[in-house]
Amino acid sequence: MLILDGAQAASDTRDRLDLDLITPIDVYAVAEAMGIRIRFLPVSMEGFYRKGVPPCIMLSAFRPLARKAFTCAHEIGHHWFGHGSTIDELKGDDRQDSEIPEEVLANAFAAFMLMPTIGVRRAFNSRGWSPATVNPLQVLTIASEFGVGYDTLLTHLSMTLNDMPRNVRAELGKWTPQRIRKRILGDDDAEGLVILDDRQRSAGVDLEEGYALAVPANATVSGHVLTPRQSIEGFDVYNAVGRGRATITTSCWQIEARVAPASFIGPAKYRFLEDPDE
Repeated sequence: MLILDGAQAASDTRDRLDLDLITPIDVYAVAEAMGIRIRFLPVSMEGFYRKGVPPCIMLSAFRPLARKAFTCAHEIGHHWFGHGSTIDELKGDDRQDSEIPEEVLANAFAAFMLMPTIGVRRAFNSRGWSPATVNPLQVLTIASEFGVGYDTLLTHLSMTLNDMPRNVRAELGKWTPQRIRKRILGDDDAEGLVILDDRQRSAGVDLEEGYALAVPANATVSGHVLTPRQSIEGFDVYNAVGRGRATITTSCWQIEARVAPASFIGPAKYRFLEDPDE
């Protein structure tokens, strides 16, 4: 029942903000639209929600990029349900270990806010893929589209949506983003890898300096924050080398790539400014 309540709250939030149930979201823009301030701090925790006027969410600057986004959505869930100020300690990527009702609600809210059922199933169907037969690279591609972690998507597919058999989830769980990255790039010097293919529906993608971004071959990239790295089958790979924004255009879509410093500390709205004094 709590999972369903979280899913309904996520749907209601998207509806209130005039967001559909298909397109990936910018979770930080969602928080801002709800009047919530976001700040990254140099602390060893997942995040902290402070109830007040204005409400505030503090996130660890040291956590992985996709993890920060999920934690932000989790803290927005606490806000939506009217929970009191809450500290979330460091946890595993799937966040399925809590039995505290408030945490279950916030986890479900975050999962469905970032990965709505219709949107995730469309992402698979539009590519002719099935969660029952998907491979690690395909999982990472869809996780990249929704801005979530590899394991987070696997957990959502297998435990929440029941779209992926448990044995398939167990086999895919033997792969890590680092292992996939090394298989694709041939080395492991990138801090992370984000893959955008022709079928993706996101309007923007967040990166950090040191990340690699794979886009369809012959995509046009404008801006100096991304530099060519290598070409692989069907994709050109770029390194995120500077703070700022770039525009990527293909025959199917145009997207804004936003690059923040690694372990950025400060208000979230300033993380992409090329000149910190701005």
